[in-house]
Amino acid sequence: MKVGIDLGGSHIAIGLVDDNFEITQKRTYYMSERKHGTVEEYIIDCIAKGINEILDNSSLKMKDIEQIGIAAPGSPRDGHIKNAVNLGIDDFNIAEELNKKLSKNEEIIIKVINDGKSAALAEKKIGSLKEFSDCVFLCIGTGIGGAGFINNEFLRPKRNAGFEFGHMVIKKDGESCNCGNRGCFEAYCSKGKFKSKMQEILNVPGYICAKELIAIIKNNIYNKEVKELLEEYIDNLALGISNIINILEPEAISIGGSMSHYEELIFEGLKEKINNGTYLFNKQNPPQIFSAKAGNDAGIIGATLL
Repeated sequence: MKVGIDLGGSHIAIGLVDDNFEITQKRTYYMSERKHGTVEEYIIDCIAKGINEILDNSSLKMKDIEQIGIAAPGSPRDGHIKNAVNLGIDDFNIAEELNKKLSKNEEIIIKVINDGKSAALAEKKIGSLKEFSDCVFLCIGTGIGGAGFINNEFLRPKRNAGFEFGHMVIKKDGESCNCGNRGCFEAYCSKGKFKSKMQEILNVPGYICAKELIAIIKNNIYNKEVKELLEEYIDNLALGISNIINILEPEAISIGGSMSHYEELIFEGLKEKINNGTYLFNKQNPPQIFSAKAGNDAGIIGATLL
């Protein structure tokens, strides 16, 4: 058995994953629930709590866990989380701190990978990209990340995580991004940006789940501002994805992350926009576009494939 952890900008999800790549137990904690202490302390406390609860509930001991895999934003390397702008973390040795918290005797094997790439590994191994040799995974949530495969090879740069799709500039001197630059793809097409703008238009304050917000959007689908926001979001998303297609020429693209919950509002328009070739260089043979099969659990499963 392995433990996979998906560390995102809004939540921390911890799962016990079996040899069939299925999550048998799961715990989720939310960043919004942090009352005191640093974000780093909160992350370690939540992970330790979740793992201990899972072990107690499954009659397992820490020695029964082969390894812990952590999917984290930014550019993780050698057990460190680096440059995770949406978490406000510059450099944090999560592997070392988690070992201190969990291990009483032997050091635990802890591996850290970029969250978009973790989800990509899951989709390539068991999900929507399994049958394609040239493919791209795009993870849209608090930020936008992903990974690419050419001839079934997982592309991994030597220096940094790479494939920071969210930080390609789609509008010069555009909106500010958390990374400090302007006009980033992520500044226009993150789930948070879409959701906050839609809630503002519909006058829906506070937290609301995707299912509830989708129902409200459908009831207001002919509202001029709602229609314009959907069209603008789809157009920006198509522009960013078309840039990726023009560079990597994949056979297929899978879209995951929490934005995949809004598939029914977005995907048909997105496919139409891309397939009509507005932004594509090779217009005759656009790639297939899928929703991630593992959904928001892809990061947990992928973290155990390292």
